[in-house]
Amino acid sequence: MNSQLSSRVSALMGVGQVVTNRLAVLVAVLAFFLLVYCLKVVLKKDVSFSKVTGTIKLALLGLALLVLETQLGAAPAYASLVGSLQSLVVMLCLANLVAYLIIDIYCYYRMKRQVPSFVRDLLTLLVYVAFALTSLRIIFQIDVSSIVTTTTVLTAAVAFAMQATIANVISGFYVENDDNLKRDTWIAIKELDIAGQIVNVGFRYVTLRTLDNQRVMVPNNYIMQNIVLNLGNRGEGERTAVHLKVGLGYDLPPEKAIALMTQILSREEHIEKQPAPVVLVSGFLDSSIEYNLKYFLDDYASHMPTKGSVLNKVWYAITREGYSFPFPTREVISRSPREAFTVDEKDLLGVLRRTDILRTLADEELQRLSGRVHRKVFGTGEVVVQQHDQGDSLFVVRRGRLDVHIDDAVVGSLREGEIFGEMSLLTGEKRRATVIAASEVHLVELSKEHFEPVIRANPDLLERLSAILAQREEANIESRKRAELTHVGVGSKEAFMKRLRAFFNL
Repeated sequence: MNSQLSSRVSALMGVGQVVTNRLAVLVAVLAFFLLVYCLKVVLKKDVSFSKVTGTIKLALLGLALLVLETQLGAAPAYASLVGSLQSLVVMLCLANLVAYLIIDIYCYYRMKRQVPSFVRDLLTLLVYVAFALTSLRIIFQIDVSSIVTTTTVLTAAVAFAMQATIANVISGFYVENDDNLKRDTWIAIKELDIAGQIVNVGFRYVTLRTLDNQRVMVPNNYIMQNIVLNLGNRGEGERTAVHLKVGLGYDLPPEKAIALMTQILSREEHIEKQPAPVVLVSGFLDSSIEYNLKYFLDDYASHMPTKGSVLNKVWYAITREGYSFPFPTREVISRSPREAFTVDEKDLLGVLRRTDILRTLADEELQRLSGRVHRKVFGTGEVVVQQHDQGDSLFVVRRGRLDVHIDDAVVGSLREGEIFGEMSLLTGEKRRATVIAASEVHLVELSKEHFEPVIRANPDLLERLSAILAQREEANIESRKRAELTHVGVGSKEAFMKRLRAFFNL
């Protein structure tokens, strides 16, 4: 009698110990994930939220099953079934906890909060497989080795059917551990004519984001078996050169063409200053000289906008110099380059007559000037004049709009009928501001060599010009005062008279 009583007490103590252990595990898991939930939702901390809500629900289910198991003491069969189910829930909660500690805490901060899905999925799979095998052995008392032996043939058949998937998974290991294929690196696959930034490496494929913001999934096995071009990584400071080919006519001297295009590249927004852009002659073609524009971008994502901007400005610059772009034709013809932007003489004469500085000139003098001036057209973003540069010409705006910059600050704009650069024309002083085309602008340029004969033929014109310059200077100073630029003193009529006489040697 006493032995039976003691055996029952021992059994109850064993059951109680098991229940206590499972209760402790569930409470610990629940407390941990509730803490993570509070950090994320209440305190707005930057922590991973993976598996949090699901594990909290599982832990609550485990507690409910634990209570149910204790209430089924009178029905051992049902209690055993509920206990096995509750043990599975406990093992699953433990698996989630271990996976969270390894992936979402250790790897999350070790990899600077960018855990690739390949690493996340692989580690999660290993953790769940380990806990599944443990559950089979501890809970159900099943020998795992016997299962492996009986399923060898089935495993071989599945592996044969999934050989492409397995090849991608194995290739994913090499892709994930290759520094040339890490996240945020730009790559190009020539066979597919695809260029994109690596945003993720998964079990089966690498995800690329193209210049059009499209996501392209490329199988890992394809990347390992084909030629992939590394275009650099902005975060690591890696840069690769971009080559842009431009064909220009044989009538344009290469030295002049190189100088024009180098200047355009040096002023482009996304082109690096170091290494400096280079323009080289790359070949002599049937109808053109081919130039190679080599430059480095601060980010390859700006490749297409930069290419379009450079080509646009090259066209305006070459056309403005009086040259044209060669193109193939079926006929052999003799033709002289014609001006790309023609201006009606009456319209030009009217523009000059409406200009303040030229308004006092006689019609004969205005007609002579209109035959000498230059017509120039600038594209959007081109610099017309640069602050502190030497200059001896003024510009009249025929069409379009320009922005005026002083020390990198926009202080005003110029529109149709307005002039700029008159101080450089009439006194020879350096440019006071940088003027940039805000749209396509048509300008009339009047230089010193055009205006000097008019001054010599009309010495009394200096008196009127001095008064006009003094008035314009006072207006400019008032404008600069409003823009908090007060470093220029007020000019007087007499001071401008002296500068005009000295500049024109009178």
